[in-house]
Amino acid sequence: MEFSVATGEGQPAVARADALWTSWPRGPVLLSPFAMTTTAHSRETLLAVVERSPACVAVHDRAGWLDLFGEDAVVEDPVGSGPAPKAGGTLGRFYDTFIAPHEIRFEIRRNHFLGDDVFRDALIHTRVRAGVQVEVAAYLLYQLEERDGALRVRRMAAHWRLSRMTRIALGLGPRAWLAMTGLFARMLRTMGPAWVGAYLASLWRGIGSRGLAAAADLARAIEARRGDAVEALFVPDGAEVDLGPRRLAPAPHLDALPSGCRLTIDAPVVAGWTTSFRFRLEQATPAAGLCLLEFDRGCRRIRRARFFPE
Repeated sequence: MEFSVATGEGQPAVARADALWTSWPRGPVLLSPFAMTTTAHSRETLLAVVERSPACVAVHDRAGWLDLFGEDAVVEDPVGSGPAPKAGGTLGRFYDTFIAPHEIRFEIRRNHFLGDDVFRDALIHTRVRAGVQVEVAAYLLYQLEERDGALRVRRMAAHWRLSRMTRIALGLGPRAWLAMTGLFARMLRTMGPAWVGAYLASLWRGIGSRGLAAAADLARAIEARRGDAVEALFVPDGAEVDLGPRRLAPAPHLDALPSGCRLTIDAPVVAGWTTSFRFRLEQATPAAGLCLLEFDRGCRRIRRARFFPE
């Protein structure tokens, strides 16, 4: 198993949270362990909806951005923090707090599809104030559904590390400190103390280092073809593994992988009770994509593993 991390040299007032912005071969790959995903909506249709989000953010189109989401939609940004449901106006206040005051640009590295879900490998450029820019590497999961003939986002989950961003902000100096103080005051005023408390709780709540260890153990178990070791990482009952559109129990998914295949992991991100990473299956015909591990909060084992092909 491999963890490859690349860091860049930034300007004095530019922060790069780019632990997952690493070199990766570009171009098409054949995902032989994965059958082609068949859904009611084409990739082009799904992407057309998803891409409206950064487009609206870039031009500060509040109404257009909110219209992307269904009435019962929720945003988790980052995953593990307090959710922002559209119902009741929380999502609108989220926009006013985190989007409206800033200049934000999304650099999309790759898109990955599974059913009507789109998982985006992204770098988010945010100009917080004059002379202060922050760049955050993130995995952005958009889950879409059709309601009343229109395709809308029912859940958006942004996988990035708030703890890392906090350390970067502290290291940027007085200009960034002033901007972050202003943001915190705006959070309290607009979102309210209870929501802010839930947001900050993501700094210490979640699967933590256990998520990284589980990803490493899964890679080792797959390479060794040990079904018992794979099963030990998952909850005893009801665990699922999605290999593209195929849903399997943990141990049988080994039979869907070619003998001798090796799983390598790049740029893992722990957010809340999840761990996500770029994966590559080393075999005669290499396969690549993004993987999302969802953990049970009680036993801290994997309850669902989703492999999104490119």
